[in-house]
Amino acid sequence: MISNQVTMIDKIGFHARTAAMFAKQAANFSSAIKIEFNNKSVNGKSMLAIMTLGVKFNDTIEIKIDGEDEEVAMKSLSELIQTNFNN
Repeated sequence: MISNQVTMIDKIGFHARTAAMFAKQAANFSSAIKIEFNNKSVNGKSMLAIMTLGVKFNDTIEIKIDGEDEEVAMKSLSELIQTNFNN
């Protein structure tokens, strides 16, 4: 299992579009992917679960990944957030 803290740079945070993009990209990996924020942990492959976290601009989340492709998944998902969802 690996983990990484990432700061949300999207001005709105995790909303429908960004949560959907994250979940869709996470679904490409076989590893288990969790997002933790404010003592709550959700499935990173579920758009609705991600939206329940209430992550806003400048909030820091922790991504935890466990599985065969965890390194590649972490790089991909961290970069997605760090590049503002490629905007």
